[in-house]
Amino acid sequence: MTLKPLFVTLFILPLFAMTACAKEPVATADSNGIPQTRSNLSADEKKQLDNFLAQQKENMQFIEGGSYEMGDFGPKLDWTEGLPISSGGDNKSLHKVTLDSFSMNAYKATYDDFDIYSMATGQPREGMQEYAIELHQPNAAAGINWQTAQHYCQWLGQQLEVPMSLPTEAQWEYAARNRGQYVLFPTDTGKVDDGRNVWTFDQAREFSNKYNSILDVPIVGLYPPNPLGLYDMTNQNYEWMIDWYDGKYYGNSPGHNPQGPSTGKEKVLRSVDANEGDARNIRVMGPVSVKRWHKLPNPPLIDDDSKLNQNRATSARCVANASIPLV
Repeated sequence: MTLKPLFVTLFILPLFAMTACAKEPVATADSNGIPQTRSNLSADEKKQLDNFLAQQKENMQFIEGGSYEMGDFGPKLDWTEGLPISSGGDNKSLHKVTLDSFSMNAYKATYDDFDIYSMATGQPREGMQEYAIELHQPNAAAGINWQTAQHYCQWLGQQLEVPMSLPTEAQWEYAARNRGQYVLFPTDTGKVDDGRNVWTFDQAREFSNKYNSILDVPIVGLYPPNPLGLYDMTNQNYEWMIDWYDGKYYGNSPGHNPQGPSTGKEKVLRSVDANEGDARNIRVMGPVSVKRWHKLPNPPLIDDDSKLNQNRATSARCVANASIPLV
């Protein structure tokens, strides 16, 4: 008589445990390490994902391929008297590049985007570390390391059934310069109009105060896009490229769809800081030079909060490597 209750207890507990576990997000990855969408999404989660994917597809701006001169184009401008725009050597020499057509997301991926990604794949939420939590705003560009950025773009491509990745340097520069024109800044006019197409120091402080942060909070879409419909390619923060970094690569870059060096230790970052007072939209730009960023101990490929890294100031903007528009 005493065995029956014991038998029932032993039978019911494992069944309850298995049922509870089945409801937990299960993170899986394919053979390339790309996180996969969970097979046990609820109806509400599936709806969230479908809405997210529809919006991401709509955000992809088609950019017709073509040829342009990549690098420091200072000698091409009348007012430079044949001199380069920047003193750095890693954006030399100016060379012709031809790119196939591609699509680029109008926006950097936000924390809201990454929250959907984490929900769908069972990955930990991004930006929940103590030093970054104040930046975790739904419409702020997510601060992430390189591998997370690349996996996110690859996963998004799998969902939309098109090859996607981080942009190459050549793609980013081509798009920032409105299909390779000799423009100094990737704004709506190619010029800086403080407070209208880039934020001022005071505006940046206002956003910091609004979100109770001592850091600049990179809210996306605050200012007009460039002529190709791309937002926030100047100031705010940095964008990861797929390329490995090599300061001498420009001199040996292939002429057709360059992908960067085959190996390396650091990944390239691109951005433009209009408040720096120069036109460093040629290589890795911003208030910190390329050389200082890349002297950090392999920051793109680590995710250790105890080490100095630039994760909170680095973001992802995905490209679709397809010759036709997605929509």
